[in-house]
Amino acid sequence: MSSQALEDQTCLEAQDAERARFLANMSEGLHAMAQPLTILRTAVAASAAPGVDGETQRRYLDISSRQMERACGLFELLRDFVTASQVKADCAPFDLGALLATVTDDQRALIRALGATLQVATPETLPTVLGDLSRARQALLNALNLAASISDRGDVVELTVSICGEHVELIIRNDRMHGKSLKSRERLILSLAEANVLSQRGEYKFAEDPFCVRVRLPIQPLEPRVAQSDPMIL
Repeated sequence: MSSQALEDQTCLEAQDAERARFLANMSEGLHAMAQPLTILRTAVAASAAPGVDGETQRRYLDISSRQMERACGLFELLRDFVTASQVKADCAPFDLGALLATVTDDQRALIRALGATLQVATPETLPTVLGDLSRARQALLNALNLAASISDRGDVVELTVSICGEHVELIIRNDRMHGKSLKSRERLILSLAEANVLSQRGEYKFAEDPFCVRVRLPIQPLEPRVAQSDPMIL
């Protein structure tokens, strides 16, 4: 097989794998939406049944309202996933240190309220990242939110940042085994985080139990210095 044919074959295989991953994640999202929609349909029909008293009807309407909010939240996640998967990222250099400060400030109080602790370890000097700031923020927030939601009292959620060649690596983990399987909504959140990372030429890996999300984002290359010649003396 010629080198061009081999390259074309590799490209097709990568496209097939990407399409399969997209369809699998879409299926997971639709599965997550099925439960609240089913409950909503049942509650609405029950509230309109003949002979239902006012108190029971109000209870059914309350159930309907909660499930509608739940379905809308899942729809927004699914919409963001499709956007991240299909729309090109807006990549530009951004300050990783400023992003981490904002994200950890938002999440530290939430994790503390659950009785857990957030520990952050970073190098003294953080590089400038070449990526999509909005998508990077959403991916990190999603991973930290999920790490917090599966944490128990006394757990430690770790965010570790390191430099790996031309990438910066961010690892969010809780090393405690919980023996819990993630629900469809939680898997959809991780699918969104993955799509946001991959769309900006990053790398993404996930392990369920113990929980670990590993993200790599490209570092902004340093501009080469222009050599200055000695001044000409006449």
